[in-house]
Amino acid sequence: MKSIKAAFGRINCAGSCFCVIIISMNIVLASTSPRRRELIKRITEVFTAAAADVDEKSIVERIEAGRGRLTEAQLAEKIVRELSKTKALAVFTQLGSPEDTVVIGADTVVALENEILGKPADRNGAVRMLRAQSMEPQQVMTGVTLVYKGCFGCGQCCRARAEKPSQVLVRTFVEKTLVYFHPLDEAQEARIQAYCDTEEPYDKAGAYGIQQNGGVLVERYEGDYDNIVGFPVERVKKELASLLNNNVDKQFN
Repeated sequence: MKSIKAAFGRINCAGSCFCVIIISMNIVLASTSPRRRELIKRITEVFTAAAADVDEKSIVERIEAGRGRLTEAQLAEKIVRELSKTKALAVFTQLGSPEDTVVIGADTVVALENEILGKPADRNGAVRMLRAQSMEPQQVMTGVTLVYKGCFGCGQCCRARAEKPSQVLVRTFVEKTLVYFHPLDEAQEARIQAYCDTEEPYDKAGAYGIQQNGGVLVERYEGDYDNIVGFPVERVKKELASLLNNNVDKQFN
C-alpha cells in the first residue's frame, strides 16, 4: 500500500466554520464493488480494495433470529451496521492490523415497511421487488464502518507515539435515503419488464441501480443520492475528519 495525503476539502464544523482536514494515511476499501470503488475516488484516487472474508448469510440469519420486536427498518439498520463492521474488521485483521491505515467497510440494503430487500435470485424475484417498491416508499440504508490504527489529531499526538501504543479507533454509522418509485401503472410495469430483461437488476439490493437504467423507475428521492448507489461520500468525509480528531464511538488499545 502507498502512503497518501488526502485532502477532504471544506467540511462544515461548528455552524458556519469551515475546516480543511489534511491527513496522511493508507486507505483500504473493504469491498470489491465497482460502484463503491468509483465513489471513493471522490475522496482519494489512491486506495486499495480488498474483499472481506466473511459469511454474510450466517450473520444476517443470526441477527434475524434475535430480532425480537424490531421493525423491518430497525432490523435493516442493525444488519447493515453489523455487516459493515464485520467486513471492515475482517480486512483490517487480514492485512495484519497495519499502522496509519483506515479500512472502510460498507453494506447497503433496501427496506420496505414489511420486508427487507436484498439481491434478487432471478427475474421473477426482481419483478416482484420492483413492483413492491412502486407501491410504497423505500428506505435505502448504507452502514459504514471506519477502522483506523495510528496517530490521529494533532502533531502532539504524533510526538507521543514513541511513549504510547497506537490506538485502534472504530466508528460505525448508517446513512438513510427515502426513495419514491413511479406509481405502479401500465407505464411503470412496462419499465419494470424492460429493465428486468437487462443484466442490471441481479447484483443490486432492491434489484435496481439508480445510477444506471434503473433510474427510470424512480420518481424522486429525499437524502443523499450517493447513498442509494451504495457509498455516502460526503458523510464518509465528515466521519473520517471526526474520527481522526478523536471524536469516536469506540476506542481500545
